[in-house]
Amino acid sequence: MSYWEDDRCEVTYWLGKEFWGHGLANRSLADFLAHVQKIRPIYARVAKDNMASRRILEKNGFALISASKGFANARGEEIEELLLELR
Repeated sequence: MSYWEDDRCEVTYWLGKEFWGHGLANRSLADFLAHVQKIRPIYARVAKDNMASRRILEKNGFALISASKGFANARGEEIEELLLELR
């Protein structure tokens, strides 16, 4: 979890391709959120084309609040990204 300048919290995660499709991100996020139940809201960003990651966030209660462009370190370029919020 990281904190923005205005004290808002953001959760991020990244898995290598060899770990995709095993439920690791979903279980890890659910476990993490269980330990930070008193911290709300929590924000998350996801590439617009990353439907698997968006589904993980939505399964864990996050809801879409906006869309914008942002730099994706993993891709090394600017992408369309979605901002989700957990209240």
